[in-house]
Amino acid sequence: MSTAVKVSAFAAALVAVFVVAWTIGSAVGPPDETPSPPAPTSEHEGHHEGHTGGTP
Repeated sequence: MSTAVKVSAFAAALVAVFVVAWTIGSAVGPPDETPSPPAPTSEHEGHHEGHTGGTP
């Protein structure tokens, strides 16, 4: 197999993968545009009722 045939086969494979991905993407459609809620964190924000700010 010559180098030109190998390069042509590689390029054809890339085009085929791109076409398959494009077709699947067109069939499925764009992702849902609603944003997901933020993940909870372990950081505390604000003050709790009855908190004096000093050591007990």
